[in-house]
Amino acid sequence: MNPPADDRDADRFDRIRSGDVDALAAHLDHHREPLIGFIRSIASERLLTMIEVEDLFQEVSTTAFTTLSTAPLDQYTVDSWLQQISRRRVIDAHRHHFTAARRDAGRHAAGRDDEGNAGANDLGNWLVASITSPSAAVSQDVRLHRMRIAVDSLPDEQQTAIRMRYLENKSTAEIAAAIGKSDVATRVLLSRCVRSLEKTLADVKPTRD
Repeated sequence: MNPPADDRDADRFDRIRSGDVDALAAHLDHHREPLIGFIRSIASERLLTMIEVEDLFQEVSTTAFTTLSTAPLDQYTVDSWLQQISRRRVIDAHRHHFTAARRDAGRHAAGRDDEGNAGANDLGNWLVASITSPSAAVSQDVRLHRMRIAVDSLPDEQQTAIRMRYLENKSTAEIAAAIGKSDVATRVLLSRCVRSLEKTLADVKPTRD
């Protein structure tokens, strides 16, 4: 006989607080719709014309995975912590998209074709935007160059997942089908890739504004 739902939740929360990535993945799956609803409620309509709420959810998931080891879960509930991450990612998305829109007003965005699709050189931009917020601490060119080298050094499966997610803008379900893993396992893989890239690029990581 399975334990009551409340007991299962309590056990999952305890595992998350202990740093269990798989427990966090299970929680994100179980509470996917409420968290997506929360993200939609705090994102402006203008932002949601530029980025899918599902993409914001994936960014929140990735951030949660990569920061779990330092999460202040002794002070906040798991859901409150995820909502805090959601607020930060929405703010970062506004900064990234609307700053880029102002910069590119009146001309094509650099590295994009006539349909607005990202070119191969935009992979670093997407990853830098996902991992950090803009800063003048280290030049963007240096960060992008180092990012490309770091991605090229990853195992083939990880490179495929990273490129499909950040260059081709594929969903984790599509990536999972391509690499033969479950959706949850793919999200864990992506989060670990990003965590590895953060460690590799720690010396050129810009500070948050």
